[in-house]
Amino acid sequence: MHQVLFHIPFTSGWVPPDGVPLYGFGAMLFLTFLLTAMIWGPRRVVKVGMPKEKLQDMAIVLFLTGIAGARVVYMIQYSDQFPDKSIGGLAKSFVQIWNGGIVFYGSAIGGVLGFILFYRLVLRKFKINVWQLADACAPLIALGLAVGRIGCYLNGCCWGQVALEECQTVPLSARLGEFPLLAAHAREQVVRPARPTDRLPAIHGLQTSTGFSLAQKPGVSKVKIEDPRSLVAEVEPGSAAEKTGLQPGDRIVKVNGKSNRLVLELAGPADAVAAGIKMAEANGGKGASDSRIAFDDFDPYKKTIEELRQTDAPLLYTGMDTLSELVQDWPRGRNDIELEVQRGTGTVAITFIPRTVTFFPTQLYESISMILLILLILAFQPFRRHDGQVIVLMMLGYSVHRFLNEALRIEPTYAMGLTLSQWISIGMFTAAILLELFLRATQPKLGAGLHALGYSVIKS
Repeated sequence: MHQVLFHIPFTSGWVPPDGVPLYGFGAMLFLTFLLTAMIWGPRRVVKVGMPKEKLQDMAIVLFLTGIAGARVVYMIQYSDQFPDKSIGGLAKSFVQIWNGGIVFYGSAIGGVLGFILFYRLVLRKFKINVWQLADACAPLIALGLAVGRIGCYLNGCCWGQVALEECQTVPLSARLGEFPLLAAHAREQVVRPARPTDRLPAIHGLQTSTGFSLAQKPGVSKVKIEDPRSLVAEVEPGSAAEKTGLQPGDRIVKVNGKSNRLVLELAGPADAVAAGIKMAEANGGKGASDSRIAFDDFDPYKKTIEELRQTDAPLLYTGMDTLSELVQDWPRGRNDIELEVQRGTGTVAITFIPRTVTFFPTQLYESISMILLILLILAFQPFRRHDGQVIVLMMLGYSVHRFLNEALRIEPTYAMGLTLSQWISIGMFTAAILLELFLRATQPKLGAGLHALGYSVIKS
């Protein structure tokens, strides 16, 4: 998985220090457009009387409406991932495709709506046979799915269920099913456990976010002031953290080359909080917000709390560090974590890439399945008995694949224990059968084997 393929070395006031990132997901979407709308697509649609440049216009319309539909269906199917149900919150989540994903069936619905609009406004005047055009586009759709799912794999989304050790001998189910955990959007779903006190709903809670657990924060007691920086409690056996030497009892003092700062959060009357922040700044603290102050070392942190207690100010104190916040909002594209831990009287530097548990890489399964479907479509095309039969085959093939592939994924289920995509697969399969019956009754019969090039139809 590579969320960021590389950085373009260009910097300015609004560009990150590493340069402009080129995301793997976006690169695959662009490659899909290039292959279907610029290279292969024009060679197919020109045979049904559609100008090449109109295909590119149509591709842009279908791309936009398809992405919109795919995102909407994703947000419906995984509504628990979007706790902010306000209009602004949903709008913000809608454009953050990289934080979640898209559902193909949503793109199919959006694409159909976009095609109807484009046909009425543009294509109708060219008198193009819609079913011939659909047959021409069928393998292009499969190609788009094959390449697009590689983008999902690079992004670390749309993964399958956990592959047990007994299943990891299956091809494409071992190392290819492990993702750099911190960078993957799967992190929240994989890590977040069931805790009734959480504001956000629990999902799976399959593992820790870094390969080790932390001791409970000591807080600020009236008896003793303890260091709130993260203390390693347990290290997962076999994890990257264990292999690089992290041990229980290590206190994390640096993260990614920067101090794991001690953060003091104050709560109480506004004037008391403001006075407390000023007192902390006098001891070397650096303000993170109106109610929080950060320290690089334990001594000024401890001194500040002691001075605050002497004032008898009506304040509540909460101690924490920056590691937990950084892990929750990890920089996209960065897979490794650099730690410096305090062990005994010395420090030890540790660098590793936390990885997810092994999942079935269902993204790659779909890419392979769609490549096979393309070959089947091209082999069947010369033997179709009427226009529209190729797109029917595409609908049948994809609906069967998706129904089975969904069984390998961790998805919310609905009626009869089936996922939303499985129900849509059943609907698509049924629609394909009905469409075939309709086309047999309405479309002229073609001679088998006479259309090897696909669309050598002589127009009257």
